[in-house]
Amino acid sequence: MTDQQQILGVLARLKSRIRRYVLIEGLAGVLVLLCVLFWGTFTLDLLHFEVRKLELPGWFRTLCLLAMAGLTVGSAAVWIGLRFFRSFRSRALALVLERRFPELDDRFITAVELIDRREMATPLQAAMAQRTIHQASELASRLELGDVFNVAPLRRNVLVAVVLLTTVLAFGLTNANAMSRWVNAFLLGKADYWEPFRRSEMSVHVLTQPGDRRRDFAADGTLKHPRGSDLQIIAVSGEGKEAPERVTLQFMSFGGSGTQRGRLTMNSSGAREFRQSLHRVIDEHHLWVKGGDFVNRIPYRILIVDPPRVDLLQLKCDYPSYTGKDALEDQLLDVVGTQVSLPLETSFEIRGQVNKPLAAVHLRSPRFELSFEAGKPTAQLVLIDPETDEKQVVMVDHAADLIAGDGMSFSVPFLLTAKAEEQLRAIGTTATFPLPMPSDTGLQISLRDTDDIDGPDPAMLMMNGIVDLEPVVDSRLKGVTSVITRGASIPVEGKILDDYGVARAWFGYRVDQNTRESVRDLGRQPSGQREFPLKMSDDEAVERFNVLPLELKEGQTLTLGVFAEDGDVLNGPHVGRGELFSFTIVSKDELLARLYDREVNLRLRFEQIRDEIATLRSNLATHIEMSDERMTLRPNATGEAAQKLQRLDVALSAFAERALHQLRKNHTESRSIELGFRELREEIVNNRVNTQEILQRIDDGVLQPMGILNNEEFGVADERLGNFRLINERQGETTPSMQETAVSLDAILARMERILAEMKDRGTFNELMQQLQQMIDNEKKLLEETERKRNESFFNNLGN
Repeated sequence: MTDQQQILGVLARLKSRIRRYVLIEGLAGVLVLLCVLFWGTFTLDLLHFEVRKLELPGWFRTLCLLAMAGLTVGSAAVWIGLRFFRSFRSRALALVLERRFPELDDRFITAVELIDRREMATPLQAAMAQRTIHQASELASRLELGDVFNVAPLRRNVLVAVVLLTTVLAFGLTNANAMSRWVNAFLLGKADYWEPFRRSEMSVHVLTQPGDRRRDFAADGTLKHPRGSDLQIIAVSGEGKEAPERVTLQFMSFGGSGTQRGRLTMNSSGAREFRQSLHRVIDEHHLWVKGGDFVNRIPYRILIVDPPRVDLLQLKCDYPSYTGKDALEDQLLDVVGTQVSLPLETSFEIRGQVNKPLAAVHLRSPRFELSFEAGKPTAQLVLIDPETDEKQVVMVDHAADLIAGDGMSFSVPFLLTAKAEEQLRAIGTTATFPLPMPSDTGLQISLRDTDDIDGPDPAMLMMNGIVDLEPVVDSRLKGVTSVITRGASIPVEGKILDDYGVARAWFGYRVDQNTRESVRDLGRQPSGQREFPLKMSDDEAVERFNVLPLELKEGQTLTLGVFAEDGDVLNGPHVGRGELFSFTIVSKDELLARLYDREVNLRLRFEQIRDEIATLRSNLATHIEMSDERMTLRPNATGEAAQKLQRLDVALSAFAERALHQLRKNHTESRSIELGFRELREEIVNNRVNTQEILQRIDDGVLQPMGILNNEEFGVADERLGNFRLINERQGETTPSMQETAVSLDAILARMERILAEMKDRGTFNELMQQLQQMIDNEKKLLEETERKRNESFFNNLGN
């Protein structure tokens, strides 16, 4: 090896030693930095969890990871890369040796410079350079290059790195869970890296109304809640975990008045359960539940939405044909209030329109419960036994269309029937629509929307079934009494009423004690009218029953009634009847005698009215004199004259009131007597005991003049008497009006006298007829007594 090679070898060995030193020192620094970053982030995460019971935010851990990576790479680049790959000049290395070894006396650096210089100017210079290089080579061969380096800092750095690395490795070996937690947190970036290490664990759900229904938060921590309803937060400690002694609920609400924050201590309702109620929640809330070392990483969010409700209920009805309501079947019946009445055997659909899309509908009644969901092909029907409360679950087919495709409406078919109980008991394992519904069924319609919210207030609907009752027969006798002749024609007036129309009507009758009822159709039959008047024709407003075809005898009894039948072919038909009338058959003479007695009573009453009118006329004459006297006293009414005038005023006022009342009372009574005579006339005609002479005398002698009396003359007298009272109240001249009243009363009395004269003439005739009837009756009794005596004498002679 030449001297030059010897010198260059020394420099190469020095350069190698320098790089090894830099590498070891840089690696030790990087290891120290990594260990410091590990312990720093580990401690920071631990402190953060102790304070907030939460993992470090993901963004923060990402920044930490980036910072650690940046620091590590930067430190390695600065401490290792830049120094290790740095180029070393020979002269610089020679200076290092010159400074460390003074005995070289600059010969080594001179030799390095001569080696770098390729050519010499003269041979002498070359010889001197060669000698210098040789001397430097000899000295360099004896140098200890290790003395160039100060190894104390290197040893310190390596020691620190080894110690720190040892702590990390020992911690990783002794507490692998903590190490894996740090790896999951800062290297793998997991959000729930503390979850396996928590001592406490809480599951949170809510109870909502109605019915304390449990609802869980969605995966994103949200839960939709109906506006204005109460909300109960339930936190349950997990099994196998440490149950916290105290759980707090932090909330933040976002309302129109701004953001509000609060903290509540939840109430313990058991060993592991805690509850807190929020009343009338109307704003969005964010919730955090803290207990032990548990807290939810992301807030539970309560989103406020409107609850589902029924905006409109309507019924689409298919009425029974006999009700005559076919024209109404195309019209939807709006439900106003909570009660609807329909005829029994009506098939109908309950149609509801809602405010938001529906997920399910539940109908509840005392007899059954029906639940169906949107798009589900079957519905669940729960039949409830009213006696034992036992429940039977039945599936109902064809339920997919009960909720509309957009979820904004629903419809349920039912049949309101009197046979509902029987049909419900006959249901097996499956059922079909329409479902039978008993009358007077109360329905609660509960809704659940697509937000999984139950409506707080179910819609109420009471379905009343209108029972088709028997027809109501309002029948009355007209122009006959309970005593008739065998040839009578019995007039019956009135009407027949039925909710949905009368189908048939007839007379039902029986003779004596016969239990079998005979039937005779009315002269005019109904054709489904809801109100059917009893009349033969428009001219004769009565229905007649002719007795003559029955060939009854005197003394027999006839029971008669009007019967009617409705058109209910489903639960009927129903038969109703009117009042039953009982008649006794008598002879014509006996009937006339009875009528005469009634006529006598009417005449006596009429005579009494005549007498009262005559008395009124007499009092009127007296008070006319008083009226004249009052007129003479008025100009100079002083002293006793004034007192007398006052007495006359009082007397005339009292008379005016009394006279008007008396006249109107007599007018009313006179009308009743006229009506009594008309009834007598009708009874004579209906019993066929009339003659032209009898009817003419009644019409011309009694009814016609009484009609003039009651319709005209009493009215004129009432008007004039009222005029007298008005003039008297105004302190006017009353004598002329009183005189006009006297003229009217005289006309009334004159007509009443003529009427009474005709009544008495009829009385003479009727009295003769009655005397003749009495003679016939006495002769009949005498014959019967003679026959009885004869029979007794015959049997007595046989005994002797």
